[in-house]
Amino acid sequence: MIDVFNVKGIVHFGIAGNMNNSMSIGDVSIPKQITNAGLWDWLNPDKVKGVEDIAYLDVGNYNVPKGDGDNELGSIGYNYEQLYSVTGHINAPQNVFWINTTQEWLHLAADLEKMELSQCVNASLCLPKKPKLVVGLKAATAYIFVDNAAYRNFLYDTFGVSSSDMESSAVAMTCASNGYPIIVIRGLSDLAGEGGDNTVHKFGSLAATNTAKAVLEFIRKLPPY
Repeated sequence: MIDVFNVKGIVHFGIAGNMNNSMSIGDVSIPKQITNAGLWDWLNPDKVKGVEDIAYLDVGNYNVPKGDGDNELGSIGYNYEQLYSVTGHINAPQNVFWINTTQEWLHLAADLEKMELSQCVNASLCLPKKPKLVVGLKAATAYIFVDNAAYRNFLYDTFGVSSSDMESSAVAMTCASNGYPIIVIRGLSDLAGEGGDNTVHKFGSLAATNTAKAVLEFIRKLPPY
């Protein structure tokens, strides 16, 4: 789209899994930073953990039942991305773990925290409390659907991410590389690892509705280009 159309910026939106126990199904998150949490490698058991990885997951820590922590799956190391950007040096990538969304657009979005979001899918299916919109959290992207409570807690405890999806970091990386503004708006459809597909099927439409409401309100706040 950037190559073909006269794009001024990207408003990226969709639903996501919730990773943060202080957030709830139906809430909307507009993150300030996004990481590709799917960029990791299995580590050789004899390899010394070094500076090329930003964090590690030792599979043995999640043995059931808990034992001595040994597991033949070993450990994985989370890698940095290489960012080539129009503001950087030619052929000299910058190692990054977080991609920032556009600060000016986040300021515009801050007013959305007061907006009303939908609480009910229909007359007989409602959330126990009114959903909220939060600006300034962190998000993760990976090429997997996170349906594991232990892994959800690991991602939250290690990286402080509040939502997980499968696209946002790629869109944000493209915008950062080419110098375009980007904002990400994600409605939370399920608590990752709790309820499985059933929760998504029940409340996915509500999360999508609240996301769409937030997107429309944000677009109304954009200055004319």
